[in-house]
Amino acid sequence: MCARRTLEVGARVHGTLTHESQKVKMLAVVRVVKPQVGMGLEFLDMDPDSRAILLAWIDNLRKSR
Repeated sequence: MCARRTLEVGARVHGTLTHESQKVKMLAVVRVVKPQVGMGLEFLDMDPDSRAILLAWIDNLRKSR
């Protein structure tokens, strides 16, 4: 995840990812921080609708490669 400001590894984050007017609300924990690149997040919790949307995004990325 690209961000203006990175958080520390282990920090918990409530956030919303948006793509083409679809939104995924989630709780995540920062697992990796790379300065000037961004953060790697592990998703801990999300509602069923958000999970379905996220899985569809991932499936579309796989098909586009």
